[in-house]
Amino acid sequence: MITGQIQKSVKKIPSRQGGAQSIRRTIDILRSVSRFNETGARLHQIAKAVDLPPPTVHRILTVLLEEEFLSFDSAGKIYHLGAELYSLGAATQQISLRDRYRTTLQRISEQTEDGTCLVIPSGHDGLCIDQKPGKYRIQVLGFDIGERRLLGIGAACLALLSFLPEKQREDIIAANAPGYLKYYGIEDKDVRLWIKQTRELKYANSIHVVSTDSIGVGAPIFNKKGQVVAAISMAGITIRMSRQRCREIASIIMSEIAAVDPPPN
Repeated sequence: MITGQIQKSVKKIPSRQGGAQSIRRTIDILRSVSRFNETGARLHQIAKAVDLPPPTVHRILTVLLEEEFLSFDSAGKIYHLGAELYSLGAATQQISLRDRYRTTLQRISEQTEDGTCLVIPSGHDGLCIDQKPGKYRIQVLGFDIGERRLLGIGAACLALLSFLPEKQREDIIAANAPGYLKYYGIEDKDVRLWIKQTRELKYANSIHVVSTDSIGVGAPIFNKKGQVVAAISMAGITIRMSRQRCREIASIIMSEIAAVDPPPN
């Protein structure tokens, strides 16, 4: 009986090792595709790179395609990284940006006494990924974490839209124009005027757009390549938000952003 138990135990070990081996092979294949991603990877290139027989590689590629970790161009017979990997990458970026600027939000909130938000571009929207409440007795209810708003609407989303490449910016305005009019009574020409002002000032003012009782100030965050990747904004009740205070708050936000090493991408 003892011998039988030992034999059963021995049989289980290769099974566990085999599972780990399959995972490692899959990871190696994904890494191989990523190296060829710009031009696309062919089956024989991947098989050679990971030192596996083409049929074995093809079986793994098929599963990765089904799960959308890869895409396949049937005309060119080449593989590219898929949408699911980009989704995971975006989630990773959210965590990275949130960790990087969490103290920044806290410092801005302490200095202004109003709530602050960290927002990233997500399609045609801005997505709030973090916020810090203020301590002033009357708070403007701004972005909730996970909430979306049309790019161009509100200080953070205006700051994001203003510093995107022109072609991308125009495509977003065209896509969002019906929403601007339907939900906010704003025409796309108004948004273009705000963008011009924002680019001149280097920060965004949102005056009675999201709420008739509030004014917001937002500034962009650029990565080391000079691309806008996020924005920080705060909003206060109108009576507190004079032009001078808006300028002071913009200076605080931009100074706090500048104090943090920019994200790499």
